[in-house]
Order: sequence, then C-alpha cells, then structure tokens
Amino acid sequence: MPNKWISIAAALAALFVGPLALLAQPKAASGTPATAAKPQTNIAIPDLSGNWAAAPHESNNTFSLTDPTGAKVGTPEDDTPYQPWALAKLKNERPEAGRNSTFLNTTDPRVKYCDPVGIPRIFLIPNQFKFVQTPDLVYILFEYSNVWYPIAMNKPHSADPDPSWWGESVGHYEGDTLVVDSIGFNDKTWLDRVGRPHSEDLHLVERFKRVNHDSLQLDVTFDDLKAYTKVWTGRRMFALSTTPFEDRSCSMSEYEHFKETVIDPVVAPSGNK
Repeated sequence: MPNKWISIAAALAALFVGPLALLAQPKAASGTPATAAKPQTNIAIPDLSGNWAAAPHESNNTFSLTDPTGAKVGTPEDDTPYQPWALAKLKNERPEAGRNSTFLNTTDPRVKYCDPVGIPRIFLIPNQFKFVQTPDLVYILFEYSNVWYPIAMNKPHSADPDPSWWGESVGHYEGDTLVVDSIGFNDKTWLDRVGRPHSEDLHLVERFKRVNHDSLQLDVTFDDLKAYTKVWTGRRMFALSTTPFEDRSCSMSEYEHFKETVIDPVVAPSGNK
C-alpha cells in the first residue's frame, strides 16, 4: 500500500511541475521555447584567465587572413568581398594604419574624435584585455580606455536591440571555445585599423579558444550583406602577458600634443598636405 501512494504522489507531482517548468522557459519570438536559452549544465568551462596581448612579432592591422597588415587594402589584390559603396567609402578614408596610413587630416573616428572603438576593432589596438567569467555573464575588460563589454550567457538576443557602439552580445561555450554572437551595432565604427566599414546589419561571431596555456586564438565571422557580398572570416592571435594593466585612455589633448610636437614639424617643412 505505501508504494501505491508513493506512485500516485509522484504522478501528481509530474502533472503539476511539468507544465510549470514549461511556462518558466524563456520564449523565442515565435512563441516556442528558445533553445539558446537553455542553461549549459555539467560542462567544462574553458579557462581564459590571464592578461592577453598581441602575439610576438604580430602587428596586425586587419583580421584578413591574406593581408593582415593592410598592404593590399582597397587594391585589386584585396580579396575582401566589398559591396561597391563599402569599397568606395574605404578608399576615401584616411586611417591610422595600412597602405594609406596617415595622422594628417585623418578620418579615423578613434583618432579624430576619441569615439568608442567598438568590436572587433578593439582587438587590433595594441592593448591588453582579460576575461571575467561568471555563470550568467562573461565580461571582457580592456586596457585601452578602461572599457569593457558584457556577454550574456545562455540567453537569446533581444527582439530588436537599439543600435549602439558595442552592440548586444550573447554567448555560450562549445567545448573549449567561448562563442560570442553580437548584433545591434550602429554604423559609426570601423571593423579594423585600415577603415573597413560596416552597416547596422552587422552580425558578428567571435570564437575565443586557448590553444595552449600561453596562446589565445580569436576567429571572427563577419556577416553584413549590406556592406559585403558574402560572409567572410578573419583571425587574430594573442599571447599570455605578465605585464600589469596600464592607463591607456584616448585623449584629444594628448593627440593634439602629439600632432603639434611630432606630426606638424615633419609635415610643414616638406609642404605635404
């Protein structure tokens, strides 16, 4: 008899708890349970701790696999799949790096206005960064300008995020890799240091993998069919650093001092414009 009552109680519990659990699940836009919102349980969380900086002897200005320094950017040898307007805009920019690099009359919003760098370009700025990993959020903290951005773990994107400098990022782990999915950008930032543009439709996927104790690999997927004719990918490598974080703020006053003491004395005698 006791076993009978135990069985009945278990059945009643399942009857009531099951629907309640279903109601508690986050809903996708279609009204069905959102698979991206399922918490990742019983998985090994990869250790991304430490300060990360550009790998030795790597001076990437772009994420391009075939032209990391930007020596071919905007030329027929540039294999980036631009839409015509994006290529025209790129050719009119006066960036800080690449084949058209200059600090004179620059159009670079980072240099000219100290605008937020945004992602993924900030991973090309010579600075360190680190991860702070928690179950609900992963934060990436940057030495440059003391900025950071949050990555919400195991939840879907907002239905219609407002465009912003850093976008909206959600993430999850795939084995030993942190996968970050970002949308909701404005179109004011550059993708890299040579001036590649993007639209507000940019969908960015970053995959961070610690390939060994001292090396971190970042693979980036660019999906922005308004600015590029197809999806394309890039990569950046980082090395573990023992250097403490420093104050590396973007300062218009410091840039003006640099221009007056370094740029103008060189440019003025030569008559360059």
